[in-house]
Amino acid sequence: MLALYLAHPLVSGYRFPVGPDGPVYTWLARWAAEVGLRDGPGGGPGVPALTLTVCGLLGTGTAQAVTLLGPVLAAVCGLAAAAVIAATSGPHRLPVVGAILLTGAFTAYLAGGWLANVTMVAVFLAALAALAVVERSWRAVVGAGALLAAAGLTHRVFLLIGLAILAGVIVLHLREAARAVRDGRPVLDTAAARMAAAAAGGTGAWLLASASLTGASLPGDTSQDGFLRRAGLRFLLLDRFRERLLGDMGRAAVPVAVGLGLGVAALEDRRSGLPGRRYLVAVFVTWGAVTAIGIVVLTLTGWGPANRILQFAFFLPLVGAVGLAALARRGGVAAAAGLLAAAAFVGASMVGWLRQAPAVSAEELAAVSAAGRAVTGSPAGTPLVFLVDTGEQAAAYHITRAGNVIRMGLPAERIDDVRIVVGAPDDLLAGRPTATGDPEHDAASAFYLREARPVLDRATVLVLERFNEEGFQRGRELGEEIAPGVVVLAGPASPTSLRPPPEGVGPWALVGWSVAAIVLLTALGGGWARWALPGCGPAAVLGAAPSVGIAAAILGAVVADRVGLRPGGSGSLAFIVALGVAGYVAAAGAGRRGHKGRLTAG
Repeated sequence: MLALYLAHPLVSGYRFPVGPDGPVYTWLARWAAEVGLRDGPGGGPGVPALTLTVCGLLGTGTAQAVTLLGPVLAAVCGLAAAAVIAATSGPHRLPVVGAILLTGAFTAYLAGGWLANVTMVAVFLAALAALAVVERSWRAVVGAGALLAAAGLTHRVFLLIGLAILAGVIVLHLREAARAVRDGRPVLDTAAARMAAAAAGGTGAWLLASASLTGASLPGDTSQDGFLRRAGLRFLLLDRFRERLLGDMGRAAVPVAVGLGLGVAALEDRRSGLPGRRYLVAVFVTWGAVTAIGIVVLTLTGWGPANRILQFAFFLPLVGAVGLAALARRGGVAAAAGLLAAAAFVGASMVGWLRQAPAVSAEELAAVSAAGRAVTGSPAGTPLVFLVDTGEQAAAYHITRAGNVIRMGLPAERIDDVRIVVGAPDDLLAGRPTATGDPEHDAASAFYLREARPVLDRATVLVLERFNEEGFQRGRELGEEIAPGVVVLAGPASPTSLRPPPEGVGPWALVGWSVAAIVLLTALGGGWARWALPGCGPAAVLGAAPSVGIAAAILGAVVADRVGLRPGGSGSLAFIVALGVAGYVAAAGAGRRGHKGRLTAG
């Protein structure tokens, strides 16, 4: 699965993060290393914490770490799905293999840039694996709660959706719990009660950890949606939501149809022998219901992008894996049909990854780096106003992309000094917005100028040719070109040179670091995965281990940040490694106690 994802950047020659949000996660991690963990836009501190852990332990740069996280996290999601199936299917290998293949491919809709979403998926799936065995031990309850807390720190909105799914699973287990209580079993020994305890504990831990974060935000927006929402352009925002939903529904038509078709085969197979069949059915049914209801509600209300609910429909590859195994057991035509269906599912899903490209170029980073060197002599806290402009459709996307790339390439200590203004140099110097007749562009020009106006009189104002081609030529006449492609219109700045553009991640480095990242995450989480999945075989433990490692990196970094250890620094990394080692100690201790209990029983 990892090779399947790496093939795209390797064949295409991409050396920077694939997807639109690569620059965002890069500068968020660099900023977190500078000032500590904060609530990230639309998500939380999870991805910056994970990025800095990978950087520190593998010796990569932040952009390099973000570049490999997309393929790595997609493979980890496949493994986490395998853990869910393995925790409920005993020795059956076919559904485990199917889960890796189908879930890993389905992750393509998120892996192309939306790292907070895909990280949350990996951790949430591992939590589902632990919840499948909560009746065996309270260790699974604690493990699932910790994983849910890490999921919330990664993407709070997706966790709320996950909690809605868990609520449905718990409700579907209530009848069984009531019957067990009538038979004399303690309430807290039932699956429903223990799953509820895990959900409550995980939610509480997430809220407690979130309360320790400052919630400080930077001026500006990281996405088109963020700008449209802040600017009150609801009609444009709803148009974008509908456009994306229709596009993703077309791309997801095959995976949805195949997943549901294989699901029918799975539910009709009464000979599957899955000991966790009831739990799996509860997960499939509630997740499907939440998906359908969520799409309808978000489409009607516009509270959020409905296509994200569709991209989060991971019950499809899970149920598809069980159905694929059921068809394979029948042999003959049924098995052949299952293989063809799986191939169609994987091929159609991977389009979500193959259609993505990096949102930043080496030449853009070189120009931003030159601008950063030019203002190094300005007093700390001097606002850096970048005048950008675009004639493209969906203007806010290109404007916010420019802002993200600029923050990505500037020195980390200057990231929070950045302001973006949209338009032409003459208009900016005259204190007026630039109007082109495009409602989105003109609203952005007026909105950002209004926000920047209080700092313009003490700011360094720069124009980069890469982000304002028309304005750059006029800027040359009104200001000073301090480096090739960099003009200063006002404020302190020094002439500098344009160094060779950064090379990004080479092909062999991308392969080596990606493999090393999965090994690292597996090592960090292996002990706790063994501890939190009592009675499960190697497939479940190894499948969950990388996701548990992600949770250890996130929770460890947040705790370390709380006590004053710099994220990505030696102290924070040592704490995270110690947390991973503690998992092996806990697992060994649990194993000794279990062995002693078996001897006593004998």
